[in-house]
Amino acid sequence: MKIFRRVLSVVLASVLALSVGIIPPKSTVTTDAKVKIIEGKKLNITIGKKGEIIVKGKAKAKVASKKIAKVTKTKKQGKYTLIYVKGKKVGKTSVKVKVGKKSKKVKVSVVPANTSLKSATLTADTTAKLTWGKAKGASGYYVYRSTSYSSGYKKIATVKGGSKTSYTNTGLSLGVTYYYKVRTYGAKSLKSKEDSAVKKVKTWKLTWSDEFNGTELDTTKWNNEGATGDGGYGNQELQNYQMEYSEVNDGCFIIKPQFDYNAATGECVDKRYFSTKIWTKGQHYFGYGKFEFRAKMPKGCGTWAAGWMLGKNMNWPYCGEIDVFETTKQPEKTKIPMSVHTGKFNGMPTSKGNKYGNAIVPTATTAFHTYTVIRNEKTLDFYVDGKYIWTYDPSMYTTQGDGTDDYMIWPFNQDMYLILNCAIGGTLGGDVAPTYWTKIATSGNIETYQDKMYVDYVRYYK
Repeated sequence: MKIFRRVLSVVLASVLALSVGIIPPKSTVTTDAKVKIIEGKKLNITIGKKGEIIVKGKAKAKVASKKIAKVTKTKKQGKYTLIYVKGKKVGKTSVKVKVGKKSKKVKVSVVPANTSLKSATLTADTTAKLTWGKAKGASGYYVYRSTSYSSGYKKIATVKGGSKTSYTNTGLSLGVTYYYKVRTYGAKSLKSKEDSAVKKVKTWKLTWSDEFNGTELDTTKWNNEGATGDGGYGNQELQNYQMEYSEVNDGCFIIKPQFDYNAATGECVDKRYFSTKIWTKGQHYFGYGKFEFRAKMPKGCGTWAAGWMLGKNMNWPYCGEIDVFETTKQPEKTKIPMSVHTGKFNGMPTSKGNKYGNAIVPTATTAFHTYTVIRNEKTLDFYVDGKYIWTYDPSMYTTQGDGTDDYMIWPFNQDMYLILNCAIGGTLGGDVAPTYWTKIATSGNIETYQDKMYVDYVRYYK
């Protein structure tokens, strides 16, 4: 009996030892090794958009912070479960994915929406202004710049505030092309998935100018050879152009149109109209670039002031004409046409009419204003004091291509020369009368009237 008890004790002890030996270690009971995530091990979701987690087996999911994200749908598909997670607020959270008793956490970052860079434009010679669209979830925006389209971008500004959608970049170098892009950032410095598209700005480099300093016209830049006014240039103009009706004074080139008037008859004296016209013809010709004329207009009734340019090759109108500024027969001289003439558009009976934009400049005759045209390879853009007026775009007048290969609508791919003048009378100047002129002399019944056109500078930027 004692022997039996000893044997039973040994057997029970062996069974007990065997039972204890097969209990798994406590640390492996909650292992998540069997939760197999096929796709979406880490989610980066744009606010308002969805991300996807694909799990092997039948799974459930729960978001740690429902303010930041939510599970919108769980779908069983074959051997896998598809879990859709939507971003609600910029921030970080996690999704607990459970398969049976096993689980695994997926980190989730909800990032702000991308922004779109709308424009990058020069507002001054060395200043560019950028504007972009407001992005959902934005706390602000990072601005990047490079001098190469494809590489070398550096952050130049952090614009704080999701509703602030512009930045002004000052201190640019002249003659350099700058490339910009913008990226949204949100809470916890989380950035949008992508940068905006790139916009470029090219600063202009001043390569030719006349500031009209001193007391004499710079004849290395200007001449009046052939600028006589004979025949009225086909516009029924009345003046005879001579250099003596101009001067350089106080930093300006001053054209002094004048005419004689018979007070007894109340009529202008025939062939007694004088003015000045100068040009760079034969000396300087200019290609694409920015042209600026800073001028103050005459107001005399019948004056027709202009700063303009003609093509080097072919006769008018096939050479092309760009009128950067003109005055008209309008009494107040506040409407300034900025016109284009070509073989197809020249205002003659056989053409399709003029192409122009009218700038309204209330102080054109009492203050200086800057009149600008930018000659691009495919457009002409007109401005007054930096304010956009209109664009001549040849692609609008052709059914094939961009129109730049048709000289009848685009003769502006050739060099051009600059012209300054003040005509008297003619189709745009209108009738001449003493109104708004200054009487400078009287001889019997003959009164002499004069007005002045001031040009502060002419500049060409390349």
